[in-house]
Amino acid sequence: MIPTPEQLEEISRLNEGSLHETPFPVLLTALAVHKRTQVLEVSRRQITKKVMLEQGMPVDCRSNLVHETLGRFMATEGKLSEEEAHNYFGESAARGVPFGVVLIEHDRITPDELHRVLQQNLAKKLLDLFTWQEGDFRMHFDAAPSALGLKIKAPQLILMGITKLLPQREVDAAVVSLVGKKLALNPAPPFSLDELRLSPSHSQAALALRAGWRIDELALGTGLPFEELTRLLYALTLLGVVITADRLPRTSPPAVTPSPQPVLAHTTAPLAPLSAAAAAPAALAPAPRPPGEDFEPRRTALMQAFLRLRKQDAFELLSLDEDSTPREIDERFLAFAQQYAPWSLPPELSGLAEKACELFLSGSRAYAEVADAEQRHTLIFRRRTLREERARRPVEVGIKTDLLDPQAQFRKGIALRDGGKYREAVLQLEFAADCDPQNAIYTAELAYTRYLLSPNTASRLLRDLDETLRMEPDCGLAHFYSGELHRQLGHFTEAEDSFRKAIKLMSPDRRPIEALKNLSTVKRR
Repeated sequence: MIPTPEQLEEISRLNEGSLHETPFPVLLTALAVHKRTQVLEVSRRQITKKVMLEQGMPVDCRSNLVHETLGRFMATEGKLSEEEAHNYFGESAARGVPFGVVLIEHDRITPDELHRVLQQNLAKKLLDLFTWQEGDFRMHFDAAPSALGLKIKAPQLILMGITKLLPQREVDAAVVSLVGKKLALNPAPPFSLDELRLSPSHSQAALALRAGWRIDELALGTGLPFEELTRLLYALTLLGVVITADRLPRTSPPAVTPSPQPVLAHTTAPLAPLSAAAAAPAALAPAPRPPGEDFEPRRTALMQAFLRLRKQDAFELLSLDEDSTPREIDERFLAFAQQYAPWSLPPELSGLAEKACELFLSGSRAYAEVADAEQRHTLIFRRRTLREERARRPVEVGIKTDLLDPQAQFRKGIALRDGGKYREAVLQLEFAADCDPQNAIYTAELAYTRYLLSPNTASRLLRDLDETLRMEPDCGLAHFYSGELHRQLGHFTEAEDSFRKAIKLMSPDRRPIEALKNLSTVKRR
């Protein structure tokens, strides 16, 4: 069932619970609506993830999965080779320097690109949780704030997770309560429709709700496949953007939500930039810039400062020594403020205005701390204590890790299957797919290996492959295995269609070509 506002408030106050009783989309919605700042720890069998929330928005996610580390993520995305990722990680560990800093030093990535990749990696780690149908969660309220300076918009994440990854049976169970009821846009939603990046077809479906249609009428009027429509409606209803018409206020006519600008959905949910004009007083409008000016150095410097921001104390942020004089403190702050004042940004850098604003405000707080004698002495004492603790800490040799590696388990599973050990192979591939549920190759190989172990389950496994293809339509291997299962079941037309799709997507792999030839031979008999 879709929770009421009262139920969402109750859920937001839970200290622990089960994902079976409180699914992750519902839990995240409750925390976002009520702007909770805490750490949400979720665990399932051997896997653990800790999601840091600030005012209900995810800002970091740490797990015990090796493929979710920055180096492995970049290697998977083709931004680094496996060898480069390993070498840079070794340098990072040996020097005690963040992996991203090492990449910047070696000119493998710019600060702007690093921030974008970190944001994408965070989104992927969070989206995995929408596939979890079991597990436990607990809240922590004493964790240190994230040092990454990232932020994912929870409403966009919830929309993406439900429409792309949530198992269909969970969606069907949720929208049962909407069947037969007229639906409408909420005149006072907790999240505005304008906050969501909808695809053009989803934007049209959302706007059609002004007519007060039922689900069946929306399906006919919009032409959206029924499963796609129910996913969209579940997401929008959970977010409070859509309500049943009987919940509309009777005292006044419902307000019309402004029409969203249709844009394509994205994998991540970047921060909406604060416009430089809005951040600046009218009297301080930036002066005209000379034509042809190169803004990249300033962009790079600003992004580097932003990435370091949460790892620095007041002295480090303002580049001050502990024995700096009051005059030096004033001069450094004025120079810092001039450099990062958001209203001083040229239009070409307006997309960085929100980051500049955060830097500017952080610099102001840092100045207040070091300019006050009592606060400055407290900070100096804390810094000296930390230095002494680091000096006493033993030096660790080598890199220790207890991260789970689904790639290694996947390779073991394929090797076992090639050796005819199907039962053992299934266990290894289940582990890999459990750790990395968005990996369509893992789920496709798992489905086919289960078929080799139990051929009489072909019909059920076809549904699993359909779910894989819904999440990743361009997975040629899933099309190929769908063709094999359809062929075994005597569904020759469906098998041919699957093989032809696989041929286009798997080139130069000739397996689907040979399978199509064999199918043609069988059909001629």
